[in-house]
Amino acid sequence: MNRLLIMVLIGVSALWALPVYAGLSYEESLKQLTEGVIADAVKAKRGRLALVDFTNAKGTVTPIGRFLAEELGTQILVAGELKVADRTLVGSTLKKLHVTQFEPAQANAVKQAAKAVHADTFLTGSYLESPDSLRVTVKLLNPSTVQSIGATRGTLPKTGPLAELIKETNKPPVVKVDLSAKPAPPPGLGFHSNEQYQLVVTALHKRNTQLSADLTIENKSSRNIKVLCLLQDTVLEDDHGTQWKLAVENNREGLCMRGIELSPRGKALTVLTFSAPTDATESRLTLHYHEKAPRRDARFSINGLTAESVGPPPVTIDAVPPPSN
Repeated sequence: MNRLLIMVLIGVSALWALPVYAGLSYEESLKQLTEGVIADAVKAKRGRLALVDFTNAKGTVTPIGRFLAEELGTQILVAGELKVADRTLVGSTLKKLHVTQFEPAQANAVKQAAKAVHADTFLTGSYLESPDSLRVTVKLLNPSTVQSIGATRGTLPKTGPLAELIKETNKPPVVKVDLSAKPAPPPGLGFHSNEQYQLVVTALHKRNTQLSADLTIENKSSRNIKVLCLLQDTVLEDDHGTQWKLAVENNREGLCMRGIELSPRGKALTVLTFSAPTDATESRLTLHYHEKAPRRDARFSINGLTAESVGPPPVTIDAVPPPSN
């Protein structure tokens, strides 16, 4: 018998512990909050209210805070007992008078703002968010002293229009992608890119009658490829139409003889050595590339290339040991 009585008492205590809004709709909870605010204002003998946008737990005005202030102001007007100043006018007036906080240090500015909007009380509000509700606190402030003359607290369930607003507010921001923007070119003198690979001319070195082109090739595809060029049709050409050609003896193991095999996303470095004709001059150069693989008989050009002159290769001198005594 005693055990049954204890269980009944525990059940009753649990029911009393339920929040006030349990079972109430958003509209009913908002109405209860409004009635509490009106009661405080009437008790303090205030008749014209100026609502300020509500803030979150960090003191920041949010879309939810603006919505709550608008909802409360509308409900007070509907009740018909008090007058409510236009929120837009209140906001612009506070901004004009540089009122950022309702504190004694700004009492004079707050008093001027109240006079400008014909209000005898400021309503400020804040809210704490929980998984299924908002705990809202509304304070009535005396404009002359910036002291609280009343406070009301209520809990609003996240249902109805409040739920829709919270859902909209929590959506991730839309990231705009500029489709017209082109990616930055790879470092080097020039490049060509297609759906299968990218070829970059990283440097051009001129030594005597030869030009060496340092190349980087990257496989852009998801399969193994072989990159191969046609020796006799891959040339460097200057602004005067003079062509520097590939000689077999200088490129026996190169890109245009054996080719280069690349795994997916793989890279390789290679060199093409061009021989100069007798009438070659220093100028800007264009690489004319005749592809044999992976695309059969494809052609492209990379222009605006400049060569860097380097000295002759160092001469190797055999060291002669001094004669022995």
